[in-house]
Amino acid sequence: MKKLLVILFVFAFSVSSTFAGAYVFKQEDASDLKKFTKKTLDLNLKKLKKLGIKKLVIMECYGEYVTSKEVTSSANSQRYTGRITTNTNTLNLGKDFYTDTSNLVYQAVKEAFEKNGIEVVSREDLLANEKYANFNLEEEKEGRGASAGLYKPTVVEKTQSVSASNLGIFPSNPLKMIKLLINICEITHSVGAEAVVQVKFKVDKDKNFKPILKQFDVIMSAEIKPQEVGFKGNKKMRYDFLTQNEPLVKMKTELITADEVTDGKKGPFNVEKYDKALMGILYTVTDSLSFGIKEILSK
Repeated sequence: MKKLLVILFVFAFSVSSTFAGAYVFKQEDASDLKKFTKKTLDLNLKKLKKLGIKKLVIMECYGEYVTSKEVTSSANSQRYTGRITTNTNTLNLGKDFYTDTSNLVYQAVKEAFEKNGIEVVSREDLLANEKYANFNLEEEKEGRGASAGLYKPTVVEKTQSVSASNLGIFPSNPLKMIKLLINICEITHSVGAEAVVQVKFKVDKDKNFKPILKQFDVIMSAEIKPQEVGFKGNKKMRYDFLTQNEPLVKMKTELITADEVTDGKKGPFNVEKYDKALMGILYTVTDSLSFGIKEILSK
């Protein structure tokens, strides 16, 4: 069972209309993956078959979890009402919870490939690669973003990004990122893989703390081209991907659970209900990936 640390402060409810266009996920959606996928996901898996991918490495897998959202009335509203209103909604479930969730997603994506005959390099083998280990990537990052407009409220959002254990998050620093990108292909080749996959998802919440899956991306780079570079007496091999950042999975719409995550209409908040609702959505997405791979490879 997940280690759960709940820190819950509610000053006021945020604007509910933000998620008005989200697809309402029900547990029975998992029983018809073809229908669910058609409505909610954009799967682009043809390259897996075209390139004959037999082995890949998942080098990045993390979730970005919204922990706080502050909503301030728009400039237009302030002009006509003469006052400023600010509502804050906070839900922080702690690093252990987020790490466990990211680990479960990693395992589910891994199994989606493996069930269809595509081998996935273990995290242990990846960590044994000296070049990858030397990057010493962070497993946790805090983020902050804001959006505003004359007729829209100002929204300040705080997030916590947490990766699957022993898989760091790619750096946001441009210089560090360039250095990593230069070496990703060589690392992929060194661990015996033909492709590298990155997994990123984002989890938000509505005014009643129901989990909302806002983003789920699976990206692949493949087709390794080896090339000898340098001058006589100082030559070395360079490896480049001919196929880069191929989106295998994208979402067509946000997904919000139909399940209540509180005990009764007014609470209290129930972590176990929240966890079950969130994982129900995430597992249905990863099961859809497995279903899609099976369909493509069988053609």
